[in-house]
Amino acid sequence: MSKFNILFKITGSIAAYKSAYLISKFVQAGCDVKVVATESALKFIGTATLEGLSGNPVYTDSFAPAHVMSHIHLVQWADVTVLAPATANTINKFANGISDSLLTSLFLAHDWSKPYLIAPAMNSKMYSHPATQESIARLKSWGVTILPTEVGYLACGDVGEGKLLNSDLIFDEVMKAYASKNKSVARKKILITYGGTVEDIDGVRFISNMSTGKTGVAIAEELFLSGNMITTLRAKNSVETKFNIESETFSSFEDYRFKIENLLAVKQFDTIIHLAALSDYSPTFLEKDNNAFPLPMQSKLVSDSDNIKILFKKNVKVIDSLKNLSKNPNVIVIGFKLTNQVAESDIPNIIKKMFADSNVDYVVHNDISGRTSSGEQTNFTIYDKSLSTTKCISVLNLAEAIEKITEANNDIVH
Repeated sequence: MSKFNILFKITGSIAAYKSAYLISKFVQAGCDVKVVATESALKFIGTATLEGLSGNPVYTDSFAPAHVMSHIHLVQWADVTVLAPATANTINKFANGISDSLLTSLFLAHDWSKPYLIAPAMNSKMYSHPATQESIARLKSWGVTILPTEVGYLACGDVGEGKLLNSDLIFDEVMKAYASKNKSVARKKILITYGGTVEDIDGVRFISNMSTGKTGVAIAEELFLSGNMITTLRAKNSVETKFNIESETFSSFEDYRFKIENLLAVKQFDTIIHLAALSDYSPTFLEKDNNAFPLPMQSKLVSDSDNIKILFKKNVKVIDSLKNLSKNPNVIVIGFKLTNQVAESDIPNIIKKMFADSNVDYVVHNDISGRTSSGEQTNFTIYDKSLSTTKCISVLNLAEAIEKITEANNDIVH
């Protein structure tokens, strides 16, 4: 994820303990987090926990030594502000301009060019009270994003509206808010293809590969959060991005070929990241008991023969034609090369051949030995045409390195 500054506010709700998970998740995503808590909030979750998770001191007092101007400095520092959980008391104070603590003073000093998200948490009757609903409506009209509450079992024993939104959904909404803010300065249009093709044999059997799409998603989300205009062409069975990214899907090799040719004919991209794991061969006929059946078969293959044969045809290398198909003659193409049990000394020649055949600008090499048991790929090497290399241990490292490549090579707004 892109690194940015989050001002995380906590008020005195019993749901305050859930803020620990959220803060930890933001920090793991590479964000810098500073926490502002009310005195009531600290009765539910301790300062030591919040400082340990965020790596920064917790702010509570407007007049603490060296923090007298915190309400200005923290607002200037933050890229996004989040209040989770937000009590009815604080929401109503915000809506009426009451400034009786550091947390409420920060709201009055808020820079409205930056996102402000509030996740309410309270008893159902407090949530539905006309004063609270009127305050929520007023805050929305000012530009505050009020996240929905969930219906469920509440701390007081009631069941109903007012439960704090799921922490993972709050995380997603914060990331989306930051990405939307950056959209106003988006400069690059990037096509990212990922996932593996599926070649049908019959209605229930197919030939595919090990691609999950996880690497492609990580790259797409990193570049999206940086404000780029992302389009993905992904396999139907691959993982999806959590963000509202323009996307099309493919299944077979021929389906992929048709979709990418159409995309490149109607849209102009600055960068193409060709990560899709395409079938080198597609099945065309199945031989069984001296009879030939065109593939895919319309009905399920009956498994009553000892042997069958499948004839495959070789597919063209789509990556070889991307620059010719692109509406942008200066498009940057980044290709991927996966190997399996290849000697280290042979890799440079493999990369050279890909540069020669495909006319790509960069090649990302990785070996199947770098795949974890959960399907994440690790240990990537980026090559440029001079065979200079950049090593990337993780997918996040790779996404950040590709982002630098796109920034360095694309200076034209289309």
